[in-house]
Amino acid sequence: MYDRILRFLNDNDHFAKENGMVVTRLEEGASEAVLTASERHFNGVGIIMGGALFTLTDFAFAAALNSFGFRAVGMNASTSFLKPGKGVPGAKFTARARLVSKTRRTAVFDVNVYDDEDRLLTHSIMTGFITETPLFDD
Repeated sequence: MYDRILRFLNDNDHFAKENGMVVTRLEEGASEAVLTASERHFNGVGIIMGGALFTLTDFAFAAALNSFGFRAVGMNASTSFLKPGKGVPGAKFTARARLVSKTRRTAVFDVNVYDDEDRLLTHSIMTGFITETPLFDD
């Protein structure tokens, strides 16, 4: 089932796809997503844009949140930007989401973003709402 959800998200999240992001690992309550940077991801001072890192964070969170097999959406996010990411085309940034707590309808995740030298760049705590609607009809 996790392979199907991973493919579904990579095929249907057009914003993530258009911005060079892909979910690379998914299991129940955990995921990993990767961004391969290009010049469009850099801000005016030549580092990776905080919004690009937050979008990567949100994509990994969405994958982990939907890993339970039901349609789910974000409710709250708190992100700390700890270090700047390099503004180098081809640089890879990895977001790892991990379940902290889950009830019947809500789940809380830690999501960290690392650069290609495994330096922690951002830390987020994100909460999502899990609906009663299955992710797939069959």
